[in-house]
Amino acid sequence: MSLSNVRGRESRSNLIPLIRGFYGRVARQLNVRPSYVIRVARGEHRSKRVEASLERELRRIKVLTNGNHNGSGRKRSVASGN
Repeated sequence: MSLSNVRGRESRSNLIPLIRGFYGRVARQLNVRPSYVIRVARGEHRSKRVEASLERELRRIKVLTNGNHNGSGRKRSVASGN
């Protein structure tokens, strides 16, 4: 099994490491302060550039988790639809 397969499986099984540092990653990409990114995310400031980057990072996380998280850290059950 390749290292990338192991990393991918770990990322899908545990959402917390992907969420941790979310605002900091976006801030580094745009060379702005994390506090500014947080204010944009809260709606206190407007920035199309920051909003677009937040959306891209969220899509990246969704791809890494295959969109199968229900918010509790567990994958959705196909039978229950949760």
